[in-house]
Order: sequence, then C-alpha cells, then structure tokens
Amino acid sequence: MARYIHLTDLHYWSLVCNPLRMLNKRALGTLNLLIRRRHQIKTERAAGLITLFQEMDIDAFLIGGDLTTTATEEEFRQAADFLGRLTMLAPVYLVAGNHDVYTFESKRKERLEKYCQYWLPDEDTAAIDRLPGDVPLLRIPTVRPNLLSSRGSFQQDAATSLQTCLSEQQSQPMIVLAHYPFLPQTAAYHLGLNRGLGNGTTLRRILGGSEQPLLYLAGHVHVFSHTRDPEHPNLEQVTTRALFYAKKDRPGGFTEIQAAGAQFSVYPWVYRDGWQREALSSP
Repeated sequence: MARYIHLTDLHYWSLVCNPLRMLNKRALGTLNLLIRRRHQIKTERAAGLITLFQEMDIDAFLIGGDLTTTATEEEFRQAADFLGRLTMLAPVYLVAGNHDVYTFESKRKERLEKYCQYWLPDEDTAAIDRLPGDVPLLRIPTVRPNLLSSRGSFQQDAATSLQTCLSEQQSQPMIVLAHYPFLPQTAAYHLGLNRGLGNGTTLRRILGGSEQPLLYLAGHVHVFSHTRDPEHPNLEQVTTRALFYAKKDRPGGFTEIQAAGAQFSVYPWVYRDGWQREALSSP
C-alpha cells in the first residue's frame, strides 16, 4: 500500500504597505487580508503538521496550489520553506493555484517558478509522473491571472497534452492533480461564473471519455467533498479543505489517499483542537 497526502490552499500571507505594489488586483487582496483572511489562516500550525507527517509513513505529497494569498515574494519564501520541509519527508508534486498568479505582474515575473520550480512540471501543460508505489500522477494546469475574478482556464494546449497523456496510460487507474474542480457544483459547494473553471466541460469530457478509473484531486473551494461524476462513472472528484483555515464553517484540513493495487481509499483530515482523521469516505 502507498500513502499520499493531498494539501491545497495554504494561503501564506504577508501585508503589503507600499502603495506602488498595489496598483493591481493586490489592492483587493490586501483589503481582504486586513479585514478577514489574516484572522482565518493559522500558518503557525505548520510545525505541528510536520511533526504529524514525520510519524506517518508517507510516500508523496500532492500540492494543489494557492501557496500564497497575493503572490508576493515574501509569501513565496514562506511557502517554499514549508515545501522544502515536506521534501525532507517524501517527494512533493505541485500544481499552481490562481492565487499563485494573482496579478499579471507576478505571472510576468514568473514568481512561482522562481521559488517553486523544483516541484513543478517541466512545462505548463498536462504531464505524467510515476508516484512511489508505481501509481501514475497526471498534473493539469488550470490557472491564469485575472483582473478581478478568480476564474480558471483549461486551455487548448493543455487539452491536447492531456489527450496524449491519457492515451499513453491506457486503462491504468490514475490520480489527477489540478487546482480547480471540474464539477461546477456538488452537495458541498457551488461555483459561480466568476469562480469556476473556464472550459471545464471540455476537461470533464476528455477525462470521462478515457473510461479509465481516475481520482481527481482539487482545491479552490476550501471544503472537503467526494463525488462520483453522474455522467462519467470512471471519474471520482475529491476537493480538499484549505490547509490552515480556521473558519467555524470551514475548518482546515488535508486528505489522505491510500493506494492498493487499482483501489484508492480516501480519508479526510480536519483540524479541531488538533489534527483528526475522519472516517473512510465514499463518493
């Protein structure tokens, strides 16, 4: 059996005081930080989390993006330090979140690549890795900078590379890692037009058309959910809680995936006065 940990939406944050650095979407993000988010994100839990992971037999960490809040140098340094500590325990595989390309300036300067290149795919297209335990991992890019919204994008070059990756793997069960859910809504969340995945129906059609068993891991919505696609029975989607969140209605957490042969078992973890593993989840 192999054990993988899905972490997402870490949202390391730093307050920006220089007004010249807020002549973009960061002004909105900083206002949100001042009013709400800095009180809701408890990154000081990282040390205890590392201790917990040291006690677990973990084969890989799968990171679903949103390492930062407004994509500043300071935030990326904090996030890279955390990923470095995880790497001491097991291999780390990363995809970008929309907050990691929060401004056009952060995307243009390739700030995510500067601090996190070691954990990213070589190209900004769909890519296949082999996880410890010989399970295929398919990473799919779904983010782009936006002036006001948090909408994602599944673009044509990603679609082309995804079809190639799926054809090469034939019928083998696979884990898929992306930031955005492909389902616009489940019983646990609803994504409006400004927060959803552009061309998500295309992504869903390609994944469902492969007919091979796929466990799709996503973040973005900050809640745990486990859903079987009603139109494509080969697809299971898991969304994971925001790692360091401390909201009453949306506590922080992560997801444990156990892989035994062609079977995946999903266990949500939640922070309630300490890290607690919940019961085995089924879609």
